[in-house]
Amino acid sequence: MEKNIKKRVCGVAWGLITVLVVVFGYWFFLSPHGYWQKQKEADREEYSERRLLWRKSETMTMQRMLQDLTQLADGDSLMVCRITNITLSDYRALIHGTAQPKRLAWAKMRYWYMTCIANGREWMQEDANERKCKSMVFRSSFHCDLQTDTTKDFHKEQITTTETTYNEMYPRLGKPADNEFETWRDKKNKRWVKL
Repeated sequence: MEKNIKKRVCGVAWGLITVLVVVFGYWFFLSPHGYWQKQKEADREEYSERRLLWRKSETMTMQRMLQDLTQLADGDSLMVCRITNITLSDYRALIHGTAQPKRLAWAKMRYWYMTCIANGREWMQEDANERKCKSMVFRSSFHCDLQTDTTKDFHKEQITTTETTYNEMYPRLGKPADNEFETWRDKKNKRWVKL
């Protein structure tokens, strides 16, 4: 008789523990203030920030983007060159306004501007230190992304695939639709999955 009572008490205790675990799991993960909802809100804020930066850079010159990135890097122009994959001579020419970028270089700079501003200085430092070819910033004979004629307008060149991709991902007018956000979120989550 005493053994049956112990079995019943243990069974009821295990049942109660199971119910509590299920309720806590629901509360923690699936409720409106749960973990997944908070993660989705954080992703939506990051998406909005990146969208704002991508659209803001649309009206900026490459000179202004480089100035902002240099300011973010606390004046370290070498780190900016490593991150954006341009040479120091090109950096100087763009900062002083003696050269004009081609559309491809401007589109790449828009991408790096958005990424660096969104991720911050610590990310820039880590990424610059992880680069393998650090001496590439010192090469001087390779100027394929610049045009020396400063009167030419690179906006009249053909739109690049980088711009097309990010223009679709970060729409211009109004509140972004949920499908663009979900597409961005899927790409972001797939990027961090390790096989």
